[in-house]
Amino acid sequence: MPYCSNCGTQEMVAQQFCSTCGAATSGPFAGPAPLPYFAADPATEPGLADLAGFWWRALSFLIDSLIVGAVTELPAHVMNASFYVTVALSLIVIFFYWTLFITYRSGQTLGMRLVNIRCVTKDGRGPVDLQRSMVRSTTYSFLLLIGSLYHFQTYKNPTAQQITHAAHQALILFALLVPHLLDLLWAAWDKDNQTLHDKAAKTIAIRPRKLV
Repeated sequence: MPYCSNCGTQEMVAQQFCSTCGAATSGPFAGPAPLPYFAADPATEPGLADLAGFWWRALSFLIDSLIVGAVTELPAHVMNASFYVTVALSLIVIFFYWTLFITYRSGQTLGMRLVNIRCVTKDGRGPVDLQRSMVRSTTYSFLLLIGSLYHFQTYKNPTAQQITHAAHQALILFALLVPHLLDLLWAAWDKDNQTLHDKAAKTIAIRPRKLV
């Protein structure tokens, strides 16, 4: 069996484009791929059907959040770190986790890999370079930071006054979380299923088709 000259994936019989990177195969049907990562479908706009849906993106985000949370909470617990030190540590881990995985792991974090989602450039459906990936991670981290600035104080056996104070705290916290929530929820109604940090970096998330 021949292998893709670009990424090394094994080619199937009569396959025109590589199922991993979208490059033209070495077989008799070889030719320039119209869009990397996609098989041409004349019945639909190229690549449109391959946009990752909101719930697939939400699932991958949940998995990544659990991974980052586990990596962050352990050292924070060992150091008995304060709230703000924990927040700073979380943002640092998040920034490097999303930047390095998107840039150097084929556009996929661990959560994205588990649900078969890949982050690519919106204009050419190509790999995301370091600069674009840093813009994406910085935008996400900044919007998350806004919602992480306020420390919610809890009370044991609260009085009526403390209950009122807690309610005011909850409203402030929710208001600060709105930018972060909008960032994540934007993909639910956006025509390209982009989050706000995707728009800042001009990237999209796709679920590549498996060629048969």
